[in-house]
Amino acid sequence: MKRFSALPFLLIALALVACGGDWSVGPNDGGASINRSYRYYYGVDCRYDSFGSYDCTDYYSLSPSVGARLQVTRDGYVTLCVDGECSYYDPGEYDVGYDHGDRYYDFVGDDVRMTVYEDGSELVYIDSYERMAYYYYRDYDYYY
Repeated sequence: MKRFSALPFLLIALALVACGGDWSVGPNDGGASINRSYRYYYGVDCRYDSFGSYDCTDYYSLSPSVGARLQVTRDGYVTLCVDGECSYYDPGEYDVGYDHGDRYYDFVGDDVRMTVYEDGSELVYIDSYERMAYYYYRDYDYYY
């Protein structure tokens, strides 16, 4: 007769207790998944330095408009596509924050930074090498 060993079950239970109640490995959103597409019709260009944006243009119409898609899986992997060019991010390769009353996802590269708001209200592209910031909006009446 085979003897039953409780050791594997004990190890699994110990691992589950160590993980706590948060099972997500993604951003601080409780493991939510997102798959949204946005279209931006207006832009504002600004000079940019270490203090932020300044000397901005007036709103102008984008022609053609800029399309973006944000997909975040429950385990925190992100696909960000802007005008058909996609980038992929592992958990920990981007930041999540809140501003303007909504959550945003922030992707930082060597000389560039892309921020997209979850509600699609704003897409920001900052090129620190060129010292420019580009703001894209869905609606004309959105204030930066």
